[in-house]
Amino acid sequence: MRSTFFPKEFIEKYSIFLGNEWEEFFKTIKTKQPKSFWVNTNKTTISDAINSLKKNSIKFTPLLFHPQAFKIECNTPGQLEEYKKGLISIQEKAAMIPVVVLNPTKEDYVLDACAAPGMKTIQLSNLAKKVFATELNSKRFEILKKTIARFDLKNVEAKRIDFRNLKRNKRFDKILLDVVCSSEGLVRKKREALVGWSQNLVKRKAHDQKHMIVRAFDYLKEGGVMVYSTCSFAIEENEEVINYLISQRKNVVIERINLEGVKIRGNNYCKNCVRLYPQDNDTQQFFLARIKKEKN
Repeated sequence: MRSTFFPKEFIEKYSIFLGNEWEEFFKTIKTKQPKSFWVNTNKTTISDAINSLKKNSIKFTPLLFHPQAFKIECNTPGQLEEYKKGLISIQEKAAMIPVVVLNPTKEDYVLDACAAPGMKTIQLSNLAKKVFATELNSKRFEILKKTIARFDLKNVEAKRIDFRNLKRNKRFDKILLDVVCSSEGLVRKKREALVGWSQNLVKRKAHDQKHMIVRAFDYLKEGGVMVYSTCSFAIEENEEVINYLISQRKNVVIERINLEGVKIRGNNYCKNCVRLYPQDNDTQQFFLARIKKEKN
């Protein structure tokens, strides 16, 4: 069986960072992540999706942090009719959480700043009034457009653009900034995910992320909320980015996050920021922060 690739530099860095938890962390990220799905309420109801899966003898259990989220016991969920029809989307458990934490309502105009491939866009479409989804990369934008069409996301407007180039007077009630990162968390999904990883890559991504978070924050309405998230475990791409925003803008508040059924630890590097340890919740490694823009 082909083993997962881990750069020596990665092992050295995180064995020091995690200390006596390294062995458990490393053991977990060498295993395949459990499969989960989100019910797309643009095309079905939760009860109808559940009944359809039950009729086909598919085993699943609710994920407590949201009524549309479920763990599924199926090796090939992408072959299910419910998926092919766009009734459910296949999404890793931790990857669902940023939208849940953002908590958009039917009153909210939401920016999905780095939207492709669009799984979080599905969630936002289900929950928000209107979504403006941006993606700069042309190939990824085509994938995003297909997701929007397939899952019937009629309240989503998509544009191929770097969101930082939107009109300066544009404002949103809520923003999801799930940034392109060094993708450390994808190692449980793809054995070769870390082939291109290096500390230099982390530093380059962190540089871009600092610019992105400040610009995204400026697009928020006063009183609005943004969630910043990555599937990286690097402090450089996470807490240091949040602390950079705090240093650049005076009206930043990092709000506390609570999620039913999810173990959340205290964070010594940035108060109220959340890093999800794979061994705690059997997820990808993941980071998120809920950021409120106080009124001046």
